[in-house]
Amino acid sequence: MRAPWRAVATSALHIGFLAAPAVLVLGLFGIAAYTARHDLGNGVRAAAAGLLVAAVTGALLWGLLRVPNRPRGVAVNRQGQPQLWRTVRRVCEAAETTDPDELRITAEPGVRLRERAGLLGLTRGTRCLEVGLPLIAGLNVSELSVVLAQELSRFGGGPVEVLASRVRECVLHTRRELTAGPTKWLFAGYAAVCRRLSDPLARSGVLRGDAVAVRLAGRRVTAATLRKHVGLRLGWEDYTREYLSMASRVERTPDVLLGFRSFLENQHRRTELAERAKETIAAEEAADVARPTVSQRLQALRRASGDPEDPDERPALALVREPRTNVPAVENRLLAEGLGERVPWPELARMAADHDVAVKTARLSAAVSQSGVETEPTLAGVLAALHRGEGRELINPALNPGLAPELVDEAVVDTLTELLGAAVVDALVRAGRAQHELDWGGPPVVRLPDGRTLDPDKLVRPAVADPRLVPGLHRHLVHLGVPLEHSQPAEDEPEPGTSGVVSPVRVAGGLHDMVVTDRGILLLPSSVRTLRRVFAGALASLRRSEHERLGRVATTPVAELREFPGAQWVDTRDVAGAELHETQGSWELTLRLYLDEYAVSELTEGVTETVSEDPEEELAALRVYGVGDALEQGTPYTGLGDLLGARLHTTPAEHSSG
Repeated sequence: MRAPWRAVATSALHIGFLAAPAVLVLGLFGIAAYTARHDLGNGVRAAAAGLLVAAVTGALLWGLLRVPNRPRGVAVNRQGQPQLWRTVRRVCEAAETTDPDELRITAEPGVRLRERAGLLGLTRGTRCLEVGLPLIAGLNVSELSVVLAQELSRFGGGPVEVLASRVRECVLHTRRELTAGPTKWLFAGYAAVCRRLSDPLARSGVLRGDAVAVRLAGRRVTAATLRKHVGLRLGWEDYTREYLSMASRVERTPDVLLGFRSFLENQHRRTELAERAKETIAAEEAADVARPTVSQRLQALRRASGDPEDPDERPALALVREPRTNVPAVENRLLAEGLGERVPWPELARMAADHDVAVKTARLSAAVSQSGVETEPTLAGVLAALHRGEGRELINPALNPGLAPELVDEAVVDTLTELLGAAVVDALVRAGRAQHELDWGGPPVVRLPDGRTLDPDKLVRPAVADPRLVPGLHRHLVHLGVPLEHSQPAEDEPEPGTSGVVSPVRVAGGLHDMVVTDRGILLLPSSVRTLRRVFAGALASLRRSEHERLGRVATTPVAELREFPGAQWVDTRDVAGAELHETQGSWELTLRLYLDEYAVSELTEGVTETVSEDPEEELAALRVYGVGDALEQGTPYTGLGDLLGARLHTTPAEHSSG
C-alpha cells in the first residue's frame, strides 16, 4: 500500500537536510580542484573556504547529533518482571509494532516510548518504554493496556510512517534540548518546517492508538481510561505536594506506591479528582494540531468499533512480581533515595505534622523578638499583646515585605492565625494532650484524648480578628489543658532557597551570574569570558556545559555562594522598590535600596546616587542589565516577581510599527 504523502515528504525532507551540508562541502572542494588546474592561488583560497565551511557545518552537525536522549527511571528485565513484559508484548502485537528493547519504571504519571536513534531519527536505535509508577498504582490491568496501546501505536504503521514518526520525535526533542545560539537559530527553522509537515501524521498516530486500545479493551474501558488518566495526573500532583513532601521534611522514606493507592481510594479525593478531571477536559483547548484534545478523542471513540477481550480488572500492581520487595527497591532508587529509614505513612504524617507546628511556633517566637513589642514569646505573652491590640506590630516581621498595602490587613489576620494556631497545637502535642493523625482526604487532623478533633484555625481566628474575644480564647485554652507558658526557641535566619539563575547579567560594566532566591538577589562575578560565550552559542556541547555549570550554582547553598570572592548580596528587606524595564531582546532592573546603618545587604560596586524624591528618605540605586542570549536555570523571573511582589513595577518594551 502506498505510504501517506506526508510521511514520504517528512522522510525526504530529513534526508535532504542531512545530505545538503555534505553536497555543499563536496561542491566547494570540487570547485577548488577545478580552479587549481587553471590558477593555483585561487584554487588554494577556494580549498581554504571549503575547509572553513566544512569545519563550521561539521561543528553544527556534531552539536545536533550529540544532543542526549537519555532514558529515565529504573530498568526492569524480562526475567525479573515477566508479567509486565508479557503485557507490553501483547500490546505491541495488537499495535503491530516491534517490542521495546528496554522497559523502565519512572516517577511520571504517564507512558513514553523513547528511541535513541542515529542521525536525528534516520537510523533505528534502542527503543525504551518508560511506564510511570503512578499508573501502576492507580490503574487496573486493562486500563494499563489501554495507556500502553495509545503510546506504542503512535509509532506504528508502514515502514515510511515509522521512519517519519521517529524523525519527528528526534527533531523536536533536539529542538527542545538546544538552548539559544546560532545552532538553535539555524535548526529551529528546519524543525518548524518538519513539525508543520508532520503534525497531521502525529495526530493520526494518536487516533490510531485509541483505535488499537478499543480493539484490546473495548470502547467503554478506553473512554473511561482517558478520563481516569487525566484525574491520575492531577492526583499525582496533589499527592506529591501534600504527602511526598512530608518525607523530605523529616528525612524518612515512605511507601510511595501504596500511599498513592490509599490517596486515590479515599472517597473525598476520588470524587474531587473526578470532578476536576471533567472540568480539565472541558476547558482543554486545541492549541496543537498534532495533539487532539481529550474531548476530541472521546468524540472519535464513539465511531470506533472492535472485538475487545474480557476486561482484566485486577490492579496493575498484580503484574509486579514480588511487590513487597521489588516495589520498595524501585522506590528507593527512583524517588526517595537517601531520605532515611522507611516508616509507615501514619508515623510519617505524625512526624511531619509535629515538625511543621514546631517550626511555625519558632517563627512566631522570632516575630515576637523582632517586633519590638514588649511581651514574652509564649502563648500567654502573645495573647496579652493581641488583647492590647498589638497583633499587627507583633506579626509584622513575619509578613512578606513585598505585599501590596491593600492586602496587609488580611495577611496580618491569616499569618497570625496560622502561627498562633500552630503554637497551640504544638503545646498540646508536647504536653501529650493531642496527636496528629494521617488523613488521606486532607492535612493531618489533630486528635484530642477524648476522640474529638481540634481545628486550630476555627479556634483562634475569631480572637485574632477581634481582640475583645481574647479572654474567651484564653479560658478555652485553659479548659483544653494548653500550657500557656509554651514557646519554641526563635528560629534562626532561614537559609535562602534558590528560585533560578540568569547568566550573564551586567552590573557596573562587569558580567555576573544573578542568583534569585526567596530572601534576596545574589550577584556573582561571572567566570565565563566573551570568547567562550561566542563558542557556546555555536557549539551545543559547550552550551550544555554552561547549563551544567549554572545547575551547580543553583544547587549550591546560598551561604556558600556568598563566600565567593566578589559576591554581592541584595537582601529583600532593604528593597524599597524596583522597576523592570523591558527592551527589545533584553531588560533593565533598577533596585531602590535602603543602605543605612540597619541595612543587611552586602554591596561593593554598582551602587549609584540617591534616587528618592523625598530629601529625608535616602535611597540608593543598583542597576542590573540583561544580556542578549543569556542562559537561565530554574525560574528566575518568576522568583523575582515573588520576591519583590508589589514593590516591582514593570514597563513593557515598546514595539515600533515602522
